[in-house]
Amino acid sequence: MSKALGAAFLHHQVEQLEKSVSNADNSWRSRDNTRKPSYTSDIPRSFATKPRPSPAMTPRSAPFKSDLSPKRDPPKPTKDADVVIVDASVLIHGIGHLKKWCKDSRKEVVIIPLEALNTLDLLKKGTSTLAQRARNASRILEAQVGTNPRIRVQRDDAFVPWDSITFNDPTLSALSSPEWVRRTICCARWEQQNAATSDKDKDKPHVPDTKESPPPTSAAPRVVLAVFPSHHDSAADNGASAGATISPVPLPAPQPNRHEPRSLGTLVARWASNAGIEVLELSPLPGGHQGLGKDSNHIPNGARRSTEANRRSGDYGHGRKSPEDERGHSNRRSQTPSSGANRGRRNSHLRSNDRGQSPSTGGGLVERPPAVMAMMEMVAQPSRVVRVLARGEKLDP
Repeated sequence: MSKALGAAFLHHQVEQLEKSVSNADNSWRSRDNTRKPSYTSDIPRSFATKPRPSPAMTPRSAPFKSDLSPKRDPPKPTKDADVVIVDASVLIHGIGHLKKWCKDSRKEVVIIPLEALNTLDLLKKGTSTLAQRARNASRILEAQVGTNPRIRVQRDDAFVPWDSITFNDPTLSALSSPEWVRRTICCARWEQQNAATSDKDKDKPHVPDTKESPPPTSAAPRVVLAVFPSHHDSAADNGASAGATISPVPLPAPQPNRHEPRSLGTLVARWASNAGIEVLELSPLPGGHQGLGKDSNHIPNGARRSTEANRRSGDYGHGRKSPEDERGHSNRRSQTPSSGANRGRRNSHLRSNDRGQSPSTGGGLVERPPAVMAMMEMVAQPSRVVRVLARGEKLDP
């Protein structure tokens, strides 16, 4: 009975829904799309939306004068000179200045005299500090020349005769000067006379002129001869030798190079100033000298403070010892000595006077072999000279 009543109720609901759907007037099929909806016509025109006018620009909203002004360009870096002729002393002792001029932000035109390259070739043989600096300068020049257009090498015809140069001191011209000094001064003098036209006449052959050119005007480019005085390098060498470490293997005695005066800029600077060439004396850069090792005896500030505190507390003297030292002493007493098991080992907790020294080694870590001892004796003899060959060098027949 209940099922029959439920079926009848559902049938009645379906019929009502079908009638409501068929009699609906707002069906989308019976709509008139061309007719405007009635609700838009009843709205009065006074309530229609109007574009809101833009507010007037107040003094607060007005742009600042700094925004309207053109942006300022960053300050350009100052240059040392327009043309810089580099002496061999700068390439060996002040290579950091050459690296500074090679940067893209710099504007100097660097001229490398041919005599400076010849000096590098004469000094780069051997194992001395001077030879290492000469080889380092040669590698830097090989990487820059031909790649950087501002780093140039002296042309074969870019020089003036030595006799055509007028010196400020007449007595100086009568003195004899080395040939390498003359070639450097002649190159610098030619660059000073032809700095304005060197770029225009770069491809034209040059004929040396014996006449003196007029003095450069104020608009002429500034040409300087850069040198590195010898007193700066001697102070740096003294600081490096003080912090040099002792090599465990004996090294051969350093042999003086007869071409070493070429690396000193004092003589070139004196002749250049008398020839009317502006000299630019360079000083070591703040970062330290190129090619010099760090001082091995240098102690950082934190380590120095801790060392001083330990010294005041008596840890390094005969005062009270730390628990770590006590444990280290107890461990050493408990261990039995063995023959050769701990040879060459040192305990970091022990002081220098507590470490045992073997009579055979004499306090050293490793006993030197007989070959090393023989070489030490041979080097110690002043009459015998030991020569170390550079890479690629051959003995004369």
